[in-house]
Amino acid sequence: MKGYTTKEKIVNYLMVNIDSSFDDQVEDWIMESEEYIDHVTDRNFKADSVVSQRRYDGDNTQKLLIDDCVSISEIKLSADSEALDSDNYFLYPQNAQLLSRKKPYTMIKLLAGVFPKYPPAGIYVKAKWGYSAEVPADIQNVATVLVAGIINFSWNSEGEVQSETVGRYTVTYKTKKEWQDFERIETILKSYLKYSF
Repeated sequence: MKGYTTKEKIVNYLMVNIDSSFDDQVEDWIMESEEYIDHVTDRNFKADSVVSQRRYDGDNTQKLLIDDCVSISEIKLSADSEALDSDNYFLYPQNAQLLSRKKPYTMIKLLAGVFPKYPPAGIYVKAKWGYSAEVPADIQNVATVLVAGIINFSWNSEGEVQSETVGRYTVTYKTKKEWQDFERIETILKSYLKYSF
């Protein structure tokens, strides 16, 4: 699990107790909600805690679009080249990690030179990949509301307001407030959509 939500948050949201014998099932539903959120937005909201390497195609320009990351430790223009000095490039957006709603870095711009086009996948970037070091609060809320709806459906909740199919699951909400929370999910996820050009 990535930590988008927890059993405790779900219990507090539903204001019910969930027996510990269901812990494994709740964990499965949490993982499913994380996969759904990542799939819809094309993002990973919990950044890796360790650095790993990815390779990119250059296009003979000074700019290189990269996957979401919270920090970069090394950039090489080829497998056998020296790593670039951090004074030789900028990460964009430049204030990404200083904003109140932190954003990931998604582009590298060289001060001089270009990212070579050949060989393909010849640019090596080591980074902590992902959207944010901490899962954004509204994404935590989305995961909590989704899993709460799955639990309500599995309990055949009395007095349901409405049900909806999300991914492989049906979610059910018992109150108008829960249903309104569910309806906001689409707006929240749209605000995080990753667009590729």
